[in-house]
Amino acid sequence: MKINEFRYILDESVSMLWRRKTANLISVIIMGLSLLILVVFLMVTLNIAGFIDKTSKETRMYVYLDEGLDEERSREIQVKLLSETGVEEVVFISREEALVDFRETLGEGNELLDALDSNPLPDAYRLKLKEGYVSSGMMDAIAGRIAAWEGVEEVRFGKRWFEKGERLVRSFYIIDLVLGLIVFLSVIFVISNTVRLTIFNSRATIDILKLVGATNRYIEIPFIIEGALQGIVSSILAVGLLGVIHAFASRYIHDLVFIRLDAIALFVFLCALLGAVGSYAALRRFLRS
Repeated sequence: MKINEFRYILDESVSMLWRRKTANLISVIIMGLSLLILVVFLMVTLNIAGFIDKTSKETRMYVYLDEGLDEERSREIQVKLLSETGVEEVVFISREEALVDFRETLGEGNELLDALDSNPLPDAYRLKLKEGYVSSGMMDAIAGRIAAWEGVEEVRFGKRWFEKGERLVRSFYIIDLVLGLIVFLSVIFVISNTVRLTIFNSRATIDILKLVGATNRYIEIPFIIEGALQGIVSSILAVGLLGVIHAFASRYIHDLVFIRLDAIALFVFLCALLGAVGSYAALRRFLRS
């Protein structure tokens, strides 16, 4: 394509946008509001997934030692724990520290603790597992190996609650995937129909261009550029409105995460591509008729 041809097509695209500014404004608002539903859904999913990941990283396993175990044997167990596959960190918690924590949890003056003649809690090690090992299957296997060691009374990680949590997380991701697909297809449907209406409203211009002998390429490219520009502006509008929603919601929800800048750039690019492809598909169908 020659420079003069490219300049003409670009000028024609800008002129078309200006001539149909009202129709384009309505199209951008409709597309922007449709895309807003999608980005709100993405932000909610991002925050829930982040909460699940954070909760998973804070999961700890407790290894309770036999009562009266001497310090040398306790050290040997600590060394073995550090060499155990999947273990990232080992922290010793004496029975005195455990009782203090227990008192803080229940509150001072608790009648149950006041009635105790001695500390019934054992010494323990608190384990932090490496990423990739925080699952009920992995933790159950690690707990089973450690529980068989001499000097270890019991290993706990809240297996029952952890398995329930895993089932809830799996259910959430399945529901999220289905809902995301429905929202995405709905947005595509609205945008494609909006683009089709824009092309339909320009049928007189297209007929004139065909009558004066314009090639399909000369007719198509300005509309494709127009569709891409509509996609860019509507996606920026959607992200801007999402920013307003995020600012408002952050007053009530702490640490609410916004969509990353690189993800926004990708989103704008995909919307431009969607607008261009939608215009091309609608126009090809119109030119064939």
